[in-house]
Order: sequence, then C-alpha cells, then structure tokens
Amino acid sequence: NSSPKVINRVVKIGNSYNATMILVEILCATCAGCASTLLGHPLDTIKVHMQTNQNFHNPNAAAKSLLQQSSGNPLIFFRGIAPPLVNAILMNTVMFSVFQSVKEALPQNTAGALTAGVLSGVATAFFSTPADYVKIQSQLSGMDSASVFRQTVSERRNPLRLFRGHTANLGREGLFTMVYLGLYDRLLTNATGGGANYSLFQVAAVSSLTGGLAWVASYPFDTIKTVMQGSSITSTTTFRGAAEGLWKINGYKGFYKGCGASTGRAMLVTSIRMIVYEYVKSLF
Repeated sequence: NSSPKVINRVVKIGNSYNATMILVEILCATCAGCASTLLGHPLDTIKVHMQTNQNFHNPNAAAKSLLQQSSGNPLIFFRGIAPPLVNAILMNTVMFSVFQSVKEALPQNTAGALTAGVLSGVATAFFSTPADYVKIQSQLSGMDSASVFRQTVSERRNPLRLFRGHTANLGREGLFTMVYLGLYDRLLTNATGGGANYSLFQVAAVSSLTGGLAWVASYPFDTIKTVMQGSSITSTTTFRGAAEGLWKINGYKGFYKGCGASTGRAMLVTSIRMIVYEYVKSLF
C-alpha cells in the first residue's frame, strides 16, 4: 500500500528538480546574455554602420562620425540596446536549453554536438530576427526602439515585416551556433577528458576561439542580413538583391567588411557570455 505513495513522492521530487533546473537555466542564460549585450553593443553599433555605409573604411572612422552626430555623447553607441537586452533573456535561454536537450538526445560525438548547435541556432533566429531588425533600424535612423516597432508594424499593418532578413539570419544563427556551442562542447570535453571539472580559464580560452571562428564563418550571412534590415522600412530588399549589391560594389570583400574588428568583439562577447553562464551555473 505504501508503494503508490513512494512513487508519487518520487514523481513530485523529480518534477520539483526539473522546475528548479529550468529556473537555473533561465537565470544563467539571462545573466550571460545581459553581460555580453552590455559589453558588446557599442562595438555592434560601429559594425552596423560600417556594413551599411561604404564610406567608412575602418572602425575609427565610423566611431568618429557617430560621436560627431551626437556632439560627443558616448551614449549614441548604446542606441537601440533595448531590443537586444530583452532578446538576450529569451535567445540565450532558448539557445542553451535547446542545445542541451538536443545534445542529450543524440549520440555523444562531434556530429551530435554540431547538429545540436545548428538546431539551437535555428530556434534562436525566431527571436533574434525581429529584435535585430528593430535594433538596426534604431541604430541607423536615430529613432527609439518603440517608434521603430510602431512604424514598422503600422506600415501596411503587416507585423511580419519585423522578420525581414529572416532567411539570412537562419543561416547566420545556425552556422554560428554550430561552431560556437557545438565545437565548444567537443573541445572542452576533450580538454577535460570527458569530465565536468574545468576552470573558467579553460572556458574563456575555448569559447573565445570557437566564438571567433563562428563569427568569421557566419559573417557573410550577417552582412546580408544587416543590409536587408538596414534598408528603409518601406523597402523590399531580398536576400538575392542584397547579396548581388554587395558583390557588385566590392566583390567578396563586401561580405567581410568590418569583419576584422568585429571578430575581436565576437571573441570578447562570446567568452564573457560563457564565463558568466558557467560561473552562475556552478553556484547551484
């Protein structure tokens, strides 16, 4: 007679444990996303202006131009930060959760980890596409994020316009997360002999490497996406049109404009994200 009571108690404990782990995952991802966003947004603003303005040949020129526009106010580099901050909570929670869930369901090898990375990137793209669109429009136009959102949705009353550049972003997020998380998982596993005991230095070293490689690999998709999302709200720029326009202007180099400086940013941001994520997780 006591067996059902024992089973029910075990089920309740299991449900409580799962709920706790979900909350821990959300907390870790939120802290990691906010830290990396606050650190990386000023450099992202410079990157966006370089990708959409062919007159800026280096980050310094773009930064000086932005400061001139704002009469020397450095807060201009944080223009459009609201959507990425909100998105950081959602996107990082989805990214880490989907990656862990898919990885556990697949063979514990390189192919499984890379596949989990692709799928987690595809999942996060549904959050990052509209957030990036609002962010980029705000960075380029000077409007606040709320105004960009209202104007975009009210134009032809089609909220799907927030997903302009989604095809390019699917390619960017899928490829980026495949290398960033998938390769990170395998390298860290090999470095620790398959154990879970690793230092924050190892986390920083591996994540900065995979973050940099992931950024270089996915950068052409990011440039195409930025051009598509940076065009006027009433524009209908397509993936093919943006790619052909970049090629005509500067050949293959057009797809990598600003890549050098932003790769340094990517390495910094991705390593900070993983350090904060792993550190907060270790507290539990």
